[in-house]
Amino acid sequence: MKTLFQFSTVIALFFIMGACKTASSSIKTQQEGITEKYWKLIEINGKPVVWDESATREAFIILKDEGNRVNGNGGCNTLFGTYEIDRTASRIKFSQMASTMMACINMEIENELKRALEMADNYSLSADGKYLSLNRARMAPLARFEVVYLR
Repeated sequence: MKTLFQFSTVIALFFIMGACKTASSSIKTQQEGITEKYWKLIEINGKPVVWDESATREAFIILKDEGNRVNGNGGCNTLFGTYEIDRTASRIKFSQMASTMMACINMEIENELKRALEMADNYSLSADGKYLSLNRARMAPLARFEVVYLR
């Protein structure tokens, strides 16, 4: 009877440890993933993004899992297109990028964001999953984003 109890205890601990590992790996995956998140532009070509009253929205991108679509805004115009991603090599490529064509007072940040998306070939994610950088080769980041969790 004592052996059966010990065996049952070991089996129960095995399942508990497995459940904890699954939960922690799920949290880690959420932090590491870049898709299905609202990424607010905070830096472009090494310069902090500062908005004036001419911007109608903040610049952001969202990488959608479905259809590998990218949606966003450059501060005035809506951006959209597709992306290809290789998570094991942290490679990313944006294609078929287009935008609405509203006339805006200041298009500098928006135009730089469009160029960054066209040029980016890889990405990096901060250890805490809070910051995403789009890069080209080993150059300084083209664009940096901060994740914004919507409520």
